[in-house]
Amino acid sequence: MNKIAFIIRLFQDGNFHGGGEKIFYKLINKLIQENYTIDIYCSKSDVESSPGINKIIQVDSPYNHLKPDIVENFYDKANELIKKENYDYVISENITPPLDIIFVQGHSVVHRLNKLKNIFESFLYNFRKVKKERIKYEKKWMNQGYRKIFVLSNILKNDIKNNFGIDSDNIEVVYPGIDKQAPPDNFDIISREITFGLSAPGFKRKGGYVFIKALALLKKKGYKFKAKVIYPKFKKNLWAKFLVKKYGIEDNIEFLSFQKNMDDFYNSIDCLVMPSIEETFGLVALEAMAKGKVSIVSSYCGAAEVLTDGADSFIFNMENTPSDNLAEKMSFVIKNKEALSPIIQKGAETANNHTWDETCKIFLEKLQKLNK
Repeated sequence: MNKIAFIIRLFQDGNFHGGGEKIFYKLINKLIQENYTIDIYCSKSDVESSPGINKIIQVDSPYNHLKPDIVENFYDKANELIKKENYDYVISENITPPLDIIFVQGHSVVHRLNKLKNIFESFLYNFRKVKKERIKYEKKWMNQGYRKIFVLSNILKNDIKNNFGIDSDNIEVVYPGIDKQAPPDNFDIISREITFGLSAPGFKRKGGYVFIKALALLKKKGYKFKAKVIYPKFKKNLWAKFLVKKYGIEDNIEFLSFQKNMDDFYNSIDCLVMPSIEETFGLVALEAMAKGKVSIVSSYCGAAEVLTDGADSFIFNMENTPSDNLAEKMSFVIKNKEALSPIIQKGAETANNHTWDETCKIFLEKLQKLNK
C-alpha cells in the first residue's frame, strides 16, 4: 500500500471558500478510495480526524504566507516529522519550500507584478517589502527544485516556465472539476430580464472594475439588465461606490455578502461573468454552466482553455479594451436570448465532462508515472 503525505496550510472537511481549498480535499478522498494511506500535516484543521485518513498532524509552527521566512520554518518542522516515515510521495501546495512534489494553485508574485497596467502601480507593488521578500523566496524555492510540479492550467504553467525558467516537461497540467450535475431541464430565459452574476471577493483581481465599467456601457446604450455581485467589502470600498453612483447603475446592481450556498447564487442569475485579471482556473464558470447558466469568461482565465467561445460559453479578450470587449459579449446575451438555448445546453455538457472524478483520475495517472 502506497503512503502519501500532504503538507498544507489548512485542512478542511467542508465549508470551502473556493476551488483552491476544495481540490486537495477531492484529491485526498480519491486517493483513499484507491487504497492509499494518507497522512495530513497542516497548520490548522477544522477536524481532528476524517474518514479514511490515517492521521492529521498539526505542525507545531505558525504559518503565514505573507512571511516566507515563517513558511520556511513551518516546512522545516514538517520535514523533520516526515523523515520518520517512509512516504512514496510528499505533496505540498503552491510555491513553497521543496520537499518533493508541489501542486500550485495560485500565480507567482512576479506574474502579478507583470499584470499591473502602469508604472505607478508597479512602483508601489515593488516598493512593498513583503512583495520583494516573497519574490526572492519564490525564486529561491523554485531554483532548489521539485520532483514534479502540478498546476491547474496552461496559464499557470506558462507563469512558472517563463518567470522561473522551469523546463515545461517538469510541469503537469491537471484541470480542476465539479461534482457531476443532473442536466438542467429548462434552457429558456427569453421571458425575463437578464441578470448577470459576478463572484468577486478579491474585487480588483476578479475584474470587479472591468465589470462595473461594462455595466456602465450597457446602461449608456439603453439596455435593461440586473447584476448581482458577491463582494462582502463593498461598503468599505469608496472607489467602487463612487463609480456605481457616477455611472448611474445603483438600481441595476446589488452587492451580496459571502454566500454559504453558491447554488442559491447561481439559481438567482442567468449569466455568470468572470472578468478576472488573474485567474489560474475559475471553477465558478463550470459550476454555473452545470446549473444551466451562460458563462462569459476573460481570456486571462484558465477555464477559457476548456471552453469554446460561441459554442458552450463566451470568451472575451482582456487585452486593450477589456470592458468594451466584455460589454459586447454581455449585449449579445441580452439581445439574443432566443438563441441561447443550444449554448446553455452545450455548456452544461462541457461542465459535466470536467468532473472531480476525472481530475483525480488524471492526477493519479500522472503521479504513478513518477515511480516508473
